[in-house]
Amino acid sequence: MALESSRSGIPTSDRSRLLASASVPTHEEASAVRMNVLNSSVQEAREATSTRLMVMALAIFNLPQVLAGVIVLSLYWDDGEKLRCDRVKYWTLFHTIHLFLTVVVEYAVYYTHSPGQRSRLATPSVKSVLQSAKYCLELMGLFWFLVGNMWVISDEDHCSANGGGHIYNMAMAMVIICYIKIFLPCLILLALLPVVCFCLPCLIRILNRMQDPMRGKGATKEMIEALSSVKYTPDLFPPDEDASCCICLNEYTDNQELRILHCNHHFHKDCVDEWLVVNATCPTCRTSIDPNHIDASVSNTYRDPGMIV
Repeated sequence: MALESSRSGIPTSDRSRLLASASVPTHEEASAVRMNVLNSSVQEAREATSTRLMVMALAIFNLPQVLAGVIVLSLYWDDGEKLRCDRVKYWTLFHTIHLFLTVVVEYAVYYTHSPGQRSRLATPSVKSVLQSAKYCLELMGLFWFLVGNMWVISDEDHCSANGGGHIYNMAMAMVIICYIKIFLPCLILLALLPVVCFCLPCLIRILNRMQDPMRGKGATKEMIEALSSVKYTPDLFPPDEDASCCICLNEYTDNQELRILHCNHHFHKDCVDEWLVVNATCPTCRTSIDPNHIDASVSNTYRDPGMIV
């Protein structure tokens, strides 16, 4: 079975020789693929700080606390002075203000970074100021959380029971919610580790569904279809090369559709196509499949004249 050499410009015999020379042990390729996908998923999580999902999550966590804090402080403000709970009272007040400002700034960052946003607020200078404000609020929130741990715990004896302890209970609830927000991402990451280790195609499908096509990180349908594909036959690769997909770890079977990227790494067509929608690079070596970026990488790969007859 001949490869679609017209798309890649490389004859079938030469491509087999290149694949043989560029191959690495399967376990090393598989490890590289999983590390690259894991790094991509972590990057997706970092970039999610300005998405609609993050804004909604912050609103769900913060706004009920803001509302409860306003109600409790307005009703029991004087009780804090009578019970010598000034520290807890003022910590709750500033934490409530911080929660509200966090939602406002996060929404402003999301609004200015929305695709197609052309308002006066979407200028680079405004975006920079909003990002700085966001980071400052995060640092202030961490500092104030540590202060709250010391103040709320140390004032438990005379603030928790006397007079109902309404402000103290509100402060303690806010501290507990802070702990939940801190450890929840860690628990999610631990839950995803088995998926990364044992079901990488599942993780790629999840990232595929989450990918926003307007962000331009993944490949377009036209870019993916322009890649060479071939049906597998036992004589397609050299005898000493492992004929398996590094994404799903399954060996190729007769007549399965394979994709061969410009860097000569090969995968199941369905496996790698889903990945390319998320990230337009090879899962193994991170070589771009973008036609505007592949010329240099391909020339470096094929530079040795002894590799091509």
